[in-house]
Amino acid sequence: MVQHGNPFIGRYLRYAVLLLVFGLFLPITFFSADPLFAVLSITIALLFTVGVDVMMYQIVRYKANTVLKEDIQASVPAVLTRSDWRGRLIFTENYIVFVPYFHKITFARRWQKVFAFDMEGGYLELLYTKSKQRRVIHFIVASPYKVREELAGRTKEERVAVDVQ
Repeated sequence: MVQHGNPFIGRYLRYAVLLLVFGLFLPITFFSADPLFAVLSITIALLFTVGVDVMMYQIVRYKANTVLKEDIQASVPAVLTRSDWRGRLIFTENYIVFVPYFHKITFARRWQKVFAFDMEGGYLELLYTKSKQRRVIHFIVASPYKVREELAGRTKEERVAVDVQ
């Protein structure tokens, strides 16, 4: 299960620690001895923060393109809650796909099969049909506004929570 309140805290923690250690503390320490080590340390910090995310995005993009053979219109970091797989939720012209970083693609649906969604903060509940049965899949997404915008234009309805008093 998700170990943090925010499942994307690992990325931000990695940014903070690497930038502090390699981007601030080591350059200050090495600058007096050799400025080249300070520049190298800052480069390592940038490589491990931004470079890892870019590399993972390229892997996901490659996996999605080999399966779908369509251009990606939008991509959002997401977590599939039933298995705690991290990956990206990919939106194309005809499909919505969850592409995990280190696993096979298990969720790929045509937009005609997705009929409703519900969003509460970063928690997405997607309702779709599979072999004449209605099914539900749950995600936690990093940018809910972008997902809501993509889903609102392509699904038939958005479920609205009703408070019962």
